[in-house]
Amino acid sequence: MSTVSEERYVDLSKLCDNIDPELFDPLSWILVLNLDLIPEEDIMANENLKFSYHLMYQNIKEALAIANAIIASKSPISKHFNILLKLDPDLSKTFEIAQAFFALSRRRIEITEKLGIKQL
Repeated sequence: MSTVSEERYVDLSKLCDNIDPELFDPLSWILVLNLDLIPEEDIMANENLKFSYHLMYQNIKEALAIANAIIASKSPISKHFNILLKLDPDLSKTFEIAQAFFALSRRRIEITEKLGIKQL
């Protein structure tokens, strides 16, 4: 599967179909696409956003720890993390999907950091 960081539209369903179609349902509730538009302090204050953030930056251990903590919390979204970890316990398939899913957001973050643009 090729990843073009300049694509304007990311189809999570298509990415999941290429790797594991069963992952679409839980990931559609979990992954947040435009992380570059969310201030970092807001991301760090929200466990679900942090999960996406860690996947984007390839921190699988941290993402897995967050997923397990959310499952243990019994929050409304915990059922989706529970399904995810049953389908992909080591997050290897999820990580593969996340690489393509977050490519544009990560590229935009790199550009704004390089240009010194501050988020408001």
